[in-house]
Amino acid sequence: MSDRRDTRQGAASPSSSAAVTTTATAADEERLVADALATLHANGAESDRTRARAAQLSAALGRSVTADLGWNRSTITIGPRRIDADSGGGTAREPDPDDGVALVRRSAPSALGMNRVLGVDRAIDGLSDRTLTLDAASAAVRGAAALRPANLLLFTAACVVGACCLAIIFGVSRWEPLAVIAVSAGVGAVLRRGLAAWGASNFWQVGLAALVAGVLGSLAVDVGFSSDLRLAVVCPCMILVPGPHILNGSFDLAALRLPLGLSRLTFATVTLLSIGAGLIVGLAAGGAALVPDPAGREIPVLLDAVAAGVVAVCYGVFYSAPLRILYWPLLVGAAVHALRWVALTVWQWESWLAAGLACLVAGAVLVPISTRFRVPFAAVGFASVVSLMPGVIIFRALDGLATLSSVTGPDAAQLLVQTVDNANEAWLTVFAMTLGLLVPVSLYAHLERRRVRS
Repeated sequence: MSDRRDTRQGAASPSSSAAVTTTATAADEERLVADALATLHANGAESDRTRARAAQLSAALGRSVTADLGWNRSTITIGPRRIDADSGGGTAREPDPDDGVALVRRSAPSALGMNRVLGVDRAIDGLSDRTLTLDAASAAVRGAAALRPANLLLFTAACVVGACCLAIIFGVSRWEPLAVIAVSAGVGAVLRRGLAAWGASNFWQVGLAALVAGVLGSLAVDVGFSSDLRLAVVCPCMILVPGPHILNGSFDLAALRLPLGLSRLTFATVTLLSIGAGLIVGLAAGGAALVPDPAGREIPVLLDAVAAGVVAVCYGVFYSAPLRILYWPLLVGAAVHALRWVALTVWQWESWLAAGLACLVAGAVLVPISTRFRVPFAAVGFASVVSLMPGVIIFRALDGLATLSSVTGPDAAQLLVQTVDNANEAWLTVFAMTLGLLVPVSLYAHLERRRVRS
């Protein structure tokens, strides 16, 4: 669609002044819409949420708004203004077909900035509620887009605490591996932020952080600080797993947004491969390896729940979510992890089924809460369940594949079976988690559409 503007020169009559004012207002509206939706998309908001905000802007501005979301290129189309009978000469008028524009924004949705998402949400809500003018809403969107991520000290503390709590969930039994995990996670956090400041890609950031974890973890194995679980090695890498990108990509595929969904999953897959490569190289440098099928350890359900709740808060910090909304992940993350513990220990369910049940309950609780209190579901929902991501199993599968070439005889066959089992459990867990979240999200959206129609 074209974006035509009146460029005639000369003295402005009252009617031409009104036309110029209208044109300027239309351009401001278009800029606001494009900036708001592009900021949401680029900072980790789910695609359905971005489209819902487009519909909200359409209602607030009286212009049709559609968003064609992509990985490197998103097109936001703002249609002609709807002219009501009460707005002018008493009769309804057809909109000018040239009063529309398609704006392109080039920003990949690789960041996770929930503070920015929440800031844009509030600006759109204010415009929709008529508590913000167009200029004020535009300024709020620009301010939200300029918000910085969590400061280095808070980010590093979240990485250290999150990695140590994950080790507790997996059954760490001594303080020595916890000390190694704390150092490894802290060094990795500082390294990632430093590399980001120098312009390094996400793949370099997580790959080098995993390399540090592999080297320090192999040293822990050499001095006897690490058991067969290799928690000193894998826990600092667990906090690098791109859980929100995996879940967002799966949501897009389920909604038949295939190019965007595949792009998100490709980004997540390459991120996982970068983590795995760094981890394997670090382990090889120290002469260590992951055990493909170690015996697990049980911990008390209360300890499991408390540690999971703290991990959920730490993931919220990773996503730069405001601290004031992280009590929801704390409570829900602890509750669903306790439910998973019951499913595994008492009901003897498979781990992937238990993870799916936990996500189903988390989604059923948090979808209406996020709508009622106007907080991004990605900030509270993903943070509550992303600790269930099978990162440890993925790393074992990758290490098994890397080790296969150096193993012969019956050991090779056994390692291949264990590697395939780990890979199957990993994808089944991701599938079950996605389905568990998708069911309440889709059901709630369906009920909302029926409510609006009625």
